[in-house]
Amino acid sequence: MKFNLFIGLILISLSIFAQKNITIGHTSTVYSQILDEDRLLEIYLPKSYETSNKNYPVLYLLDSFLNFRHAVASAEFLNFDQRIPEIIIVGIRNTHRIRDLTPESSNLDPKERERLGNVGGADNFIAFLEKELIPHIEKNYRAASYKIISGHSLGGLFNVYTFLKHPELFNAYITISPSLWYPIDNIYQGLDTIFPDPTKMKQTFYMTLASEIGGNMRGNIIKLSGDFENYINTHKDTSLRFKYNHMPEESHLSVGLPSVFFGLRYIFEPIKFKRFKTKAAIMAQGGPKKALENIITYFNEASKTYGFEISNESALIDLGYDLLKIEDLKSYAVDVFKANLKEHPDSYDAYSLLGMAYESLDELQKAKDNYEISLNMIKKTGNFEWETYKADLDKIEKKIKAKTDKKH
Repeated sequence: MKFNLFIGLILISLSIFAQKNITIGHTSTVYSQILDEDRLLEIYLPKSYETSNKNYPVLYLLDSFLNFRHAVASAEFLNFDQRIPEIIIVGIRNTHRIRDLTPESSNLDPKERERLGNVGGADNFIAFLEKELIPHIEKNYRAASYKIISGHSLGGLFNVYTFLKHPELFNAYITISPSLWYPIDNIYQGLDTIFPDPTKMKQTFYMTLASEIGGNMRGNIIKLSGDFENYINTHKDTSLRFKYNHMPEESHLSVGLPSVFFGLRYIFEPIKFKRFKTKAAIMAQGGPKKALENIITYFNEASKTYGFEISNESALIDLGYDLLKIEDLKSYAVDVFKANLKEHPDSYDAYSLLGMAYESLDELQKAKDNYEISLNMIKKTGNFEWETYKADLDKIEKKIKAKTDKKH
């Protein structure tokens, strides 16, 4: 009887656990006076949003119904891999997709105009983004000023049109197999004519193409890619960044997922700090103390440039590990991990790493003190990996005991 009751309790527990939902965002509605309609939004907030006071860069995602889930997965994975910062994602559901994403064009073939129906609303949609949606997001969420837009197919066409007409509206553009069979009237003027002052161009533009070979879409994409390359190579004083990634193994539909993944990675490449692994490289900076100072200065300046806090944690940890591997510089690792703890006082890993540095210098009691703090902190989070931190503490306590026993 007791056994059956025990099994029953287990099954009830499993049933309760199984009913726990996994959520990646929430929906919201904003009314647009410009478009005269409600627009449904799908919004993802990063994991630290509720527990921090930070502002986050925002990815505005067109065709959200198709792209929201894989964009969230890419953003979370790339952040976990320390390739990009945490971001907010604002997915925009469609109402009249062709209307919103196509510009008016005097060069549009009459037969195409008839086939497509309601076209030419891109300027209104830009106005909706600029005057209504972006202010709404910045008012209601801790959104940084750094903005990215991702558009696929007709959304990619919209990206190109927006960049050529209002490049400053977004800091970065992920443009996926843009439907450049549809004419953009000013695209043939050339970037030198459209952007006569290259010093004002500070955007990042990432563009892909899948296996499309029909019509003039492919040729126009390749031509636009060449225009970007020529502009950047000609104007050394521009901060415009561009990358074209041909993905012939992908279909027009499947190219969306890898494009968002690699696009986000490319956009945030400049915030990655160059690692100096060897003693010679560290000494060339002025030694360990100067190397530490350089990291803190670099990320402070990068945060000001981008308009949101860019974590220096990964770079500090890398420097600390590198110093531990160099025997005559090992003691400086403590200073680096102390700086990391000062910058990230709520991180149980910061305490654990400082403990590791003390352990490597045989300062066992200091190591134990930090391991204990780290273990207590991680237990409070519910992280199942707390046993690893417990093992570190157990190991250091055995070392201390062995050292004490040896003295006696």
